[in-house]
Amino acid sequence: MKQIIFIKGMKRLCSTYLKGMSEEQLSVWYDMLKIVSDDVFLEAIKEITNESPYMPNAPQLYEKCSTINKRNILSIIDLMYKDGYFHRGVNPLDDEHALRNKEKTCMWLMENNVPSFLKEDIEYYMKKYKQSKIKHKDVLKIEC
Repeated sequence: MKQIIFIKGMKRLCSTYLKGMSEEQLSVWYDMLKIVSDDVFLEAIKEITNESPYMPNAPQLYEKCSTINKRNILSIIDLMYKDGYFHRGVNPLDDEHALRNKEKTCMWLMENNVPSFLKEDIEYYMKKYKQSKIKHKDVLKIEC
């Protein structure tokens, strides 16, 4: 995550809960959260500030980021299924087999044991999905 995004999110968090943080505290939090993507971090801050009357600690914020990341990946897996990804094989697979493949993928995700070939394919779909979201935003801007 970019430091500027971290600062933006922490400013929102601190101003929502009327709390201050020392430079040392911010440094510790950044060290823990720097592996989180910008989008997931900002979404976690937004969700926490909307849901909880209490300021989270760093592990709670990290857990929220993890939950959001898994939720986003599950959405990508749904898109992969709709796109026919799980039907692919030497011969096209039937719906039952494709659904089993999707369920295995979800199981691997929950166990943090996703095979490397599948990680690459998920990343491809994430980029594809993000691009379609950006195009959708552009269309909305033009219509307004």
